[in-house]
Amino acid sequence: MYNFVFDPQNLSLEDEFAFNCYKGISCFNRCCYDVKLVLPPYDFLRLRMALNLEVKDFIQKYGELYLGEVTQLPVISININPHTFACPFLKEEEGCLVYKDRPSSCRLYPLARFITKNEEGKNQEVFKIIRETHCKGHYEKRVIKIKDYLEEQGLRPYLYYNDLWGEVILKRQKFSNTPLTGEILDLIFLMAYDLPTFKEKLKEDYGEDFFSKDLETSEEELLEKSLIYIRDKLLTEENLFL
Repeated sequence: MYNFVFDPQNLSLEDEFAFNCYKGISCFNRCCYDVKLVLPPYDFLRLRMALNLEVKDFIQKYGELYLGEVTQLPVISININPHTFACPFLKEEEGCLVYKDRPSSCRLYPLARFITKNEEGKNQEVFKIIRETHCKGHYEKRVIKIKDYLEEQGLRPYLYYNDLWGEVILKRQKFSNTPLTGEILDLIFLMAYDLPTFKEKLKEDYGEDFFSKDLETSEEELLEKSLIYIRDKLLTEENLFL
């Protein structure tokens, strides 16, 4: 693994930093080796749809499905090439083959993003710069505001859905001592990662929270509703302690 450190300074959306990455820079593609890419639900959805793969086929070909060690929620990650240690979507001469739909962690680099509470108790975004020994992009002279970098990298929809998933994780942590049943785990996986199968299930039973119109919505819209349902209805004291 490459060595990295965080700059100590906390940055806001209005702060600027110097960075550029492009084909031709001496470290091009170096960050695509020896990495562990965990895919939140929206990241997985974008990649799966871009590759036109069914859920099980994506996992079999590119990934791994397991339960998170701390959250015990379903997790999908990308397996690196066991021989070259490269991301499976990397082509050395061309770069990322799924660049348009690349994961959020790739888009955000070299920034790390945290959600903290301000003095009024409201959520705010805080950023830190990641510095790795191999990365030369920090020495480029292009200066950009963080808010403009997020826009440039197409991050806003990713961050919205990832924050929803983060709220699911926080809700799960409130009941971390309560094991999730197999039925609940299966439903979380369907609603977060296997939306095509979830839509098929909805044809049989909408329940009290989903309707026939949900069958006609995009998978992105259904994912939004599903994550909110998991957070607000599924992971509740009333439901977990039946």
